[in-house]
Amino acid sequence: MPLPAKVLPGFSASLFMQPGATPTVLTNAALATVATVSALCITGNAVLVEAVPAFGQDDAVANFTVAGSRQSDKIPTQSAPTSLTITAAWNPSDTVLVQIRSDAYSGLIDRTYIVQATDGTGTIYYAFNARASQWQIDAQPGAEAKAVFTLHPRSGQYGWSNSA
Repeated sequence: MPLPAKVLPGFSASLFMQPGATPTVLTNAALATVATVSALCITGNAVLVEAVPAFGQDDAVANFTVAGSRQSDKIPTQSAPTSLTITAAWNPSDTVLVQIRSDAYSGLIDRTYIVQATDGTGTIYYAFNARASQWQIDAQPGAEAKAVFTLHPRSGQYGWSNSA
C-alpha cells in the first residue's frame, strides 16, 4: 500500500464513516483508492468528533522471559493497527452517532471509516475497516453530554491514499 506522499505538519483531520445499517466494507484495493475513499467523505457521513486521535499503526514488540533466568528480550513484530478512542458531543438526533452506537451494541458490524487529513493544499486519506465497541455516554451534570467509543481496525484492512 502506498504511504502518504508527504507528512502534513499542522494538518487538520476529520473522521467519516460508511453509511447504512448493513454496510459492505471496502476491499483492500478500494481502501487505497482516492476516488473510492473520497466519495465517502461527505457531510452526511461525518462523525463530529472533538479531536481525531493518533491514527495509523502502533510499533509492536513481543516480550518474553526464560523460566529461571533474569534475562528477557523484546522481539520486533508486525505492527498492529491503532485502535481509536473517540469522544464526540452526544446528540441522540445525530444519525451517524446513533448508527455507531447500534454497531457497538451489536459487536458484529464491520464498517469502513476514513480519516481525512489536510494541510490546506494536499489531502491524505487513511481508510480502514473497523468494529465499534465500548460505547459510553458521559452525562455529567452541568456539562455537555459526551459519547465515548472505540474503533478497532480489522487486521490488515487499511489503505493510504493521497490527493495533491
